Amino acid sequence: MNIPSQYLPLMPYLIVNRAEAFAQFMKNVFGATDQALHKANENTVMHGELRIGQAVLMYSDASEAWPEKTAALYLYVPDVNQVYEKALAQGAKVLHTPEQKEYGYAAGFADPFGNHWFVVAASAAKG
Repeated sequence: MNIPSQYLPLMPYLIVNRAEAFAQFMKNVFGATDQALHKANENTVMHGELRIGQAVLMYSDASEAWPEKTAALYLYVPDVNQVYEKALAQGAKVLHTPEQKEYGYAAGFADPFGNHWFVVAASAAKG
């Protein structure tokens, strides 16, 4: 396979309402950075790419031709509590509060754009 260096073999692609606000949420909560941004016009994201660590998340604005497609995503983070609190401060809704699960310290929230996020501590330590 000849995969470009900035990509991985599998990447989520979310089609959301208010793509620019979605990108800002991702930056505020997860520390995401822009990898690419192509706009159809001043108010419409035709294609965007955000990077969180090594992961790439692609996104665009929903349209009549491309209706909204949200997802449930599982993400390892350095500090579950910090990410969870940032998400709630940015308008996310609680799915489950931070707690120790059989697979690690984890929390869940729904972002204001219809996606569900399950964040898990990258280390075995709490938080």
